[in-house]
Amino acid sequence: KEEEKASCLQKYWQLYLFFMGASSNTVELGDKAMDEKEVLLSTGPSHVTCILVKMSGRYELGAHLAIEKRDQQFLMMKGGFMYAPLFWFHRCLCMFAMARTNKSKERKYMAQAKRIHKELTNSLKNKNPNVLHYVSLLNAEKAALNQKKNQDDDVRKLYNDAISMSARGGYVHDAALAQERFADYLLSSVGDYEEAKYHIEGAIQRYTNWGAMGVVEHLHNKYQDVLAGSSTN
Repeated sequence: KEEEKASCLQKYWQLYLFFMGASSNTVELGDKAMDEKEVLLSTGPSHVTCILVKMSGRYELGAHLAIEKRDQQFLMMKGGFMYAPLFWFHRCLCMFAMARTNKSKERKYMAQAKRIHKELTNSLKNKNPNVLHYVSLLNAEKAALNQKKNQDDDVRKLYNDAISMSARGGYVHDAALAQERFADYLLSSVGDYEEAKYHIEGAIQRYTNWGAMGVVEHLHNKYQDVLAGSSTN
């Protein structure tokens, strides 16, 4: 049991190293803290890896992990496990992100995203205040995919609400994530580069305040043209 506990701590330690920019590998868990292939708990690393790849912009890999058969049992857990909503949230976000970028598989990703979104929404209805900001951002993501003509203002309001809600709750990293996703929407669906740049810079500042320098470096590299004032990304 002591060895299993150490294994659990190692995977989170590894995740923190990635956030801090202290690990050279941005996709796999396997550097200073641990090797994913050697971890005793077979389900744990995939959950942490999903968060990791999402934070480094690898949404397709995150979505793949989310629909792996071995993860389905975990997602069916009700209550008791404090990290379950966190993992639900990151998986759902990967699904919505892929539905936006991969139109040929949009239906597949949306089906999975809606299922997890419903779980989190039900948790909120059952008086779980810790998922309020999660549901808020996922509402914006869903609306961005389902928006019709002249509904852009509604989508923008949902994203701004998600940013404010996360910030007021003290979830600095989630406020940064909301700004990052808002910027992606503005670039890919609206073409508003000026406001997208504003939110990318806001996300970078929040991640910097949170100490996630690995994520900051990723955003600088991904959006260097936008940050430089160019209209190409």
